[in-house]
Amino acid sequence: MKNYTLLIIIVFLCFNTCKKEDKNENLCYSSTLISQVNSGDLAVHGLTYNSNCLIYESTEPYKYKRFSYDARNILNKVEVAYSFSSFSCVMIPGQSQESDPRKATISEFSEFEYDDALRLTKKSIYFINSGNSQLTYYQTYDYENDTIVKSSTFNPQGLLTQYHDYTYDDSGNIKRDDQYSNNSGIKLVNTVICEFDNKNNPYQVFACEGIPGIYTNKNNIIKETSVSYNGAAEFRTTRQYVYEYNTLDYPVKINELDCFYGK
Repeated sequence: MKNYTLLIIIVFLCFNTCKKEDKNENLCYSSTLISQVNSGDLAVHGLTYNSNCLIYESTEPYKYKRFSYDARNILNKVEVAYSFSSFSCVMIPGQSQESDPRKATISEFSEFEYDDALRLTKKSIYFINSGNSQLTYYQTYDYENDTIVKSSTFNPQGLLTQYHDYTYDDSGNIKRDDQYSNNSGIKLVNTVICEFDNKNNPYQVFACEGIPGIYTNKNNIIKETSVSYNGAAEFRTTRQYVYEYNTLDYPVKINELDCFYGK
């Protein structure tokens, strides 16, 4: 009888611990919002959305991100945790225990600043060391017609370390991304050239993070060519992506990955 009582107490404590992290009643589900990506039977990416249908959580193997918004529903902070612990009471269906880092301590975060037109102007990335936050680097953005055409990265002292120049196609996809590094002078170090389908890109839910490319493109990349420059030498690699789509023109399969939407 004593062992039975102890078991009830343990179950009760475990239930209450998990219940604190269960926010399903406040989440948004939609047939146009990607919720899970599987590789075979293993979930490799899980996504949830707040009551305003904005990205709230993103969970990948050993990585967890939480998104916070102000009263205008403008992103103001993204927190990141990494974990190699197998313990968690909240799991993505089909995901192995060691792959869910939701219980890990936040180790870095990003903060966002905007102009009067609510365009992202600055993103600052901090690392948390022994409870103290330290600026790691920050990024600024240049616009043409409300479209980001350049992102620049600076170290904490304000020295430019690298920047990207973006070229768009008529649909608003980045067809060319030129990356320059400031290492003993500004040099072009890498170019990415992309071709696209005409279907909906489900990863636009991350556009608020200020990472131009796959997270801002309207359509999906079907061919990606990367050219790295090392002096006079060039190294070229090409990746191709094959999709299957649902009736709403969203991918349900990306190469060997299966995509799921809604609840």
